[in-house]
Amino acid sequence: MIKKILLPLLLLLAFSAQAAELKSLQAHTFMDQWDKPQTLNEQTEWLILSTHKAGGEWVKKALSDLKIQDLAAKNWLYVADISAMPSLITRFVAIPKMQDYTFAIALEKEGEVTANWPKQADKVSVYKLKGLQIEEVHTLDSEQAVLNFIKLIK
Repeated sequence: MIKKILLPLLLLLAFSAQAAELKSLQAHTFMDQWDKPQTLNEQTEWLILSTHKAGGEWVKKALSDLKIQDLAAKNWLYVADISAMPSLITRFVAIPKMQDYTFAIALEKEGEVTANWPKQADKVSVYKLKGLQIEEVHTLDSEQAVLNFIKLIK
């Protein structure tokens, strides 16, 4: 009987502690597709995260269609977690293709920095930040949803 009550309580506490930790991000400097630093810091207001190929295409199309080139000037940061991509594909195909884009993409090559960020598979996550504290998390599941959301915050 005690095990039936104790186990759910412990799980609830564990998830609560994890959720509390995820409300704050750590400052970090990523390298972009041109090997220039892109920094997540206290000035970052909007953080866009793609973790899969289609999501990256959705963000690229939205930023290109809206002619947004200087994300840093808006206090935005776009991070692409490419850690699951094979290194040869990354080096010889993906990064050269990304170098044709007009905006910077902070590349997460190891997957360690974004590992605990709140996200869902096959979706794009957008975080509203204030001093590295997550105030809102938006989960976008289509190209149109990404475009509409970026129009909204633009």
